[in-house]
Amino acid sequence: MDVLREVIALRQAGDVQASLALVDRSLAEGMSSNYLLDNRARALAQLNRENEAIRIWEVLSECGDLELQEKSKRLVFQQKCRCVLHRVLYFSRLGDAREALAILDRAQAEGIENNMLLDNRARIFVQLNRHLEAISIWKKLSQSDPSKYNAILINQLVGALQLICRSQGWDAQYFNQDFETLDALERGVLKECELLRRRGYAQALIQLVDKALETGFESPWLVIAKANALIELENFVDAQNLLNHFKNSVHEQHPLAAMEQMLDALSGDVEVELVVRAAVRFKAKGDLDAAQDLLVQALLQNHSCVLYEETLQELLVERGEKNPALQAFKLFLGEAEKMQTAALISGQ
Repeated sequence: MDVLREVIALRQAGDVQASLALVDRSLAEGMSSNYLLDNRARALAQLNRENEAIRIWEVLSECGDLELQEKSKRLVFQQKCRCVLHRVLYFSRLGDAREALAILDRAQAEGIENNMLLDNRARIFVQLNRHLEAISIWKKLSQSDPSKYNAILINQLVGALQLICRSQGWDAQYFNQDFETLDALERGVLKECELLRRRGYAQALIQLVDKALETGFESPWLVIAKANALIELENFVDAQNLLNHFKNSVHEQHPLAAMEQMLDALSGDVEVELVVRAAVRFKAKGDLDAAQDLLVQALLQNHSCVLYEETLQELLVERGEKNPALQAFKLFLGEAEKMQTAALISGQ
């Protein structure tokens, strides 16, 4: 015990070489102690002789002392993580991010992974321009240690979102790296969406929301903002599909009510868009008669729909009509008379 206390005191005082020398002399003189071996491993680890330290702890992890067993297993794992980290940092500083990632992959396959290695995996993903994977890792890490990883995560998220805005010719005004929480950043993104909507940047708004959802934001108001932008662009079917896709996962009363209200209001516009899309498909196949019949029937059901009328007139121009408006009216009247005649016959 006296030797052990002196060994520990020397190591704690920073004289690691003297501590190791004392352990080696004591073992050579016939002393037998697992705790001396443990302190030998600790000294070796401090001298960057990790592999020798690991071999000692691996032996001790099977000794009869349960407490020392668990401690040795933990130290083996920590030292293996340190070895991996040193190699990863070496290749990362050389600019060889792919080799650094390969080292991490092999270690992960062997069960060697901790928060420090995950953090470095994320940093290497950034070097490889795999930002979404990096953000996913930092989001996971921030859940276990927000004080350490929140700032890194927010910085990456802001960078990714601002890049999307700049690609659409827009400089973000409501979100930056100064936010301390993800909720605050999300509120900033929502404010940016509202500004984009007011300025008429519907496409930029859609791109921003897509990136926000892709990087893990979950606010249903982001979905609503994108749906409104799609409606502005008259992509009613896409807006309906988007709302239906997310509606079942929303549990907050106000956004859910807003989504349902939007879906109710969209039903008529969606029907019109579907009819026009079908007419376009018929035209693409060269079946102009089918496209014409579809549009005329649609006008009979909704004779005030300007889009049906315009699409029908465009089709008639393609068919060589000199007065498409008059011809469209004649087709409409002719079909209406047929329907009226059929109704009279069926009623007799």
